Amino acid sequence: MTSISSPSIQHPSKAKHQPFSWLVEDLHMNTPAQFMAITLDISRGIQTCLSLTHASDLAREQRDDAFPPLLNVADTESLTRMAMAAARMLSERAQGHIDVLNDMHASKEDCELSG
Repeated sequence: MTSISSPSIQHPSKAKHQPFSWLVEDLHMNTPAQFMAITLDISRGIQTCLSLTHASDLAREQRDDAFPPLLNVADTESLTRMAMAAARMLSERAQGHIDVLNDMHASKEDCELSG
């Protein structure tokens, strides 16, 4: 009977690839910094979507065969809807942060008035 040797078990090393973040490591758990980083990502994504849809709409209007639209009509509509959804998500997150800040401020005022 032939034996199959198993590879020696090595201790896992730290991954060479690290997820990208706009933030330095010390700010990864900082809520306001996290919100600013996600705001940057989402706003740049919205900008890209709107730039592509605008260029495609202009190309369709000009009807120049040398410069066809980057996106077909369905893809243009999909990117427009994605940009709208991203903007909605960002505004909902901002509203959540504002609500927390307002609640904290109101609690602080209540404590000052009662104390």
